Amino acid sequence: MRRLLLLSTILAGSPVLSASAALAADVSSSYTADHTTGRHTDDPHTTGGQTPAAPQAAAQTTDDAQSPLDQIIITATRRAEALRDVPASVSTVSREDFEQKGVLFIGDELTDLPGVLVSKNDMGTYTSITLRGVPSKVHNDTLVVMMDGIPYVTGDDEVDLEQLPYSAVGRVDVVRGPMSALYGRGAISGTINYLTREVTDETKGEVTLQAGSDGWLHGDALLQTSTVKGGALLLDVGHERGDGWRDRTGRNETNLFLKHQLDMGDAGRLTVTATWVDTRQQLAGELPVDSRGELINLPGGREANWNEDNAGFYKRMATATATYERDLADGLVATTKLHIRQALTSALQGFATEYDPTAGSVTFTGFRVDGNTVTGYGEQQLSWTRGPWQVLGGVSAEQVRAHHTEHWTGQLDNTYYYGEQRSILTGQNIDTDEWVTDTQLNAYGRERAYAAYLQVDRTFGPVTLDVGGRYDYFERHVVYGDTTSGGPNGSITPGGTAYDDNAHFSPKASVTWKVTPQVSAYVAYGQGFSAAFGPLWSFRTRQTGLNPELADNVEAGVKGDAFGGLLSGSVTVYRLQRHDLLQVVEVNGVPQTFNTGEQLSQGVELAGSARLDALVPHLSADVTYGYTESYWLQDRFVESDTLIQRDFTGKRVQGMPRHTGSIALNQGIPAWGLSAKLWVEMFGDYAYDSQNSRIGGGYALWNTTWTWTPPHQDTVDLGLTVRNLFDRKVNLIEADDNGPLGAFPQPPRQILGTVKVRF
Repeated sequence: MRRLLLLSTILAGSPVLSASAALAADVSSSYTADHTTGRHTDDPHTTGGQTPAAPQAAAQTTDDAQSPLDQIIITATRRAEALRDVPASVSTVSREDFEQKGVLFIGDELTDLPGVLVSKNDMGTYTSITLRGVPSKVHNDTLVVMMDGIPYVTGDDEVDLEQLPYSAVGRVDVVRGPMSALYGRGAISGTINYLTREVTDETKGEVTLQAGSDGWLHGDALLQTSTVKGGALLLDVGHERGDGWRDRTGRNETNLFLKHQLDMGDAGRLTVTATWVDTRQQLAGELPVDSRGELINLPGGREANWNEDNAGFYKRMATATATYERDLADGLVATTKLHIRQALTSALQGFATEYDPTAGSVTFTGFRVDGNTVTGYGEQQLSWTRGPWQVLGGVSAEQVRAHHTEHWTGQLDNTYYYGEQRSILTGQNIDTDEWVTDTQLNAYGRERAYAAYLQVDRTFGPVTLDVGGRYDYFERHVVYGDTTSGGPNGSITPGGTAYDDNAHFSPKASVTWKVTPQVSAYVAYGQGFSAAFGPLWSFRTRQTGLNPELADNVEAGVKGDAFGGLLSGSVTVYRLQRHDLLQVVEVNGVPQTFNTGEQLSQGVELAGSARLDALVPHLSADVTYGYTESYWLQDRFVESDTLIQRDFTGKRVQGMPRHTGSIALNQGIPAWGLSAKLWVEMFGDYAYDSQNSRIGGGYALWNTTWTWTPPHQDTVDLGLTVRNLFDRKVNLIEADDNGPLGAFPQPPRQILGTVKVRF
C-alpha cells in the first residue's frame, strides 16, 4: 500500500492573490564576443568554468553595464553562446545572487524563476522541482539535474537534489523544455546544470561566517593559489549546523570541495574536481489536516513533531571528476569527461495516514530505507567550427549500481499498515507491543545507458539553423532478495530477478533570427523521454515491453535590449505535450500497465530587467512571470492495490499554479558602500487535489537583504537578510487521490547575518 505523495502549497489564513513575477539576471561574463555578426562566439571551447565574481550591487548600474543577455552559457546547446542567441528559455543564477539572498539549501535559489516550482519538506530535504507544470510520477523524475554537465541520477531514475555538493556551486543554469536530444533520459521538462566555482591562479583567501534564526551557524573557508606552471587550485571547506524551527529538526553538515585546473599549452587543459558531503538532518514530517487541507489544532501547533522517533536523513557522498580538453586542429576541440561517485544514504521517514479525530492519536507508518549507490560516467565529445558551420557530436556511457533495503515497522492489521500511533495527550507511542518489523525490499540494481548525439548549426547571415538528435539505449537488471511480512512468525516471499531494456531517438531543431545586434527571435522543437523504469521497489512488478514516456515541445521566443540597454528581457511561449504515460488499467480483474496517459502544459515565460538611474541613481528592477496551464488530456486508471477506478481527464494537474513570479528592486549607494534588495515571491491559485475539489491558496512572501562594504576597502562584507519578512504561514500539502492527508509547515520569518572577509 505505497502511496505517491502529491504535493501542493497552501497559505494558511491568507487572501488569494494573483501573481506577476520576476528574476534578476545580473551576472557578468568571463567571455567576450561580437554579437553583431552572428550568434556564435569565436571561442570553440565548451568546458570552461564559471563567470567571475559579479560586481557589487552598488556598482551594477553604471552607464557601460553589460546586458544580462550577454552572459555566456553552455548548458542549452553544449557550446559557449551568448544568452540572447540561445534558442531556448534559459535562466542563470550566480553564487553572488543566491548568497546575497540568504539561500541556505539547494533548490531555494530557483524559487523566483519563471516556469519553475520549488517545494520542500523540512530544512533542505526532499526538495522537489517542477518545470513547466510537468509533475513527477514519484520524485524529480521528469527533469535532468547535472553538475558540470554530469547527470546526477539515482538508482531509482530520480534526482535526489540534496546529494549535490552545494558548497561547490558557482552558478546555476536552468533550461526549460525537453533536452533529451542533448542529455538523454529524464530530460522531459528541462535541465538544471550546477556549475562548479571558477578557479584562477590568483592567490587569495576568503572566510565566511553566518549566524541566523533557530541556532543556525555556518562557517566556510576558501583558499585559491597557483601550483605548478599553468596550474591553479581552489580548496573550500565548510560546516553548518542548526536547531531547526520545528521540534527535532536539527541539522549538521560538513563539506569539502577541491578543484584544480592545469593549462598544458598545446597538450591541452585538464580540470579535476573532488567533493565530499556528510549531512545529518532530523525530520519533523507532516501535521494532520482536515478535508479542506487546513491544520488540525493539536498540542505544539506548527512547531510540533508527530513523526516516528529519530526520523531523519543521513547522507554521505564523495565525487571525483576529470575533464580533459585539447585543440586537435584549427576549430576542432576534443573534450573527455570521466566521473565516479558514491552515495551512502539512510532515511527514517514515516508517511502520515489519514487523521481520525476519534482515535486520540496521530499515526505514521514506520519506514526506513538505506541505499548504497555507485555511479560511473564517461563521455567523449568533438566540436568543430569553420566559417558558418558548427558541428558537435559525442558518445557517452553510464552505469548506476544501487543496493536498496526497506524496513517497515509498526502495527500491521486490517486497520494499520505498519502504523505507529502517538498519543495526542502524552506524545508517547502506544500499542508498541503490537509492532512488527519486516524487510519489504532488498534489491541490487544495475542500470546502464549508452548514447550517441550529433548537432549541426549553419548560419546564413542573420539566420541560424540548428538540427540534432540523440540515440539512447538503456537497460536495467535487478536481483531481489527475500522479503517478509508479519514479523518473525509471518510469511516470506522468495526473491527473484527483473530485467528490461529499450532504446529511443530524440530529435531537435531550431531557427534563430538575429533581428538586430540587440534582438534575437527563435522557434524551436525538442523531444524528451523517460525510460519509465521507475523506482527499484516497483520495477519487479512492472511489465516489460512498455514504451518510453515521451514529451514533444514547440516554443517561440524573443530576447533583446532596448533604449541603449536600459531595458533587457525575454519572452517565450510554449506548448509541451506528454504522451505514452504509464497507467494501470484493469483487464479481466487484473491490473496491467499500458502507455495510455497524456498531459498538456502550455504557457508563457517572461524575464526582464530595467536600469532606473534616471529616476534614482543606481536603482534597478527585475521582473519575471510564468503563466502555466497544466492539465490531463487522458488520465483514466485503477489503483493497483484496491482496483478503484479513477478518471481525472480534463482536470488541472494538482498543485500547479497558473501564475507565479517575483518582483525585485535593487538599490546601490556607492558612496556608503551599501547595496539593498527588496523582493517579493508570488504564487497563484492552484488545485489542492487531483479532483480539483478546491482551487485557491495563492500567497506572496516579502524578503529583503542588505550588504555593506566599508568604503575605501574591499576585504570585508557585512550582510543582513530577512526571509518571509511579514511572517506569513505557508503549508505544503500532501495528498492522495482522495484528498489532503497532511501538511508540511514552511519556515516562519528567518533572519541571517553574514560576515565575509577576503585576504
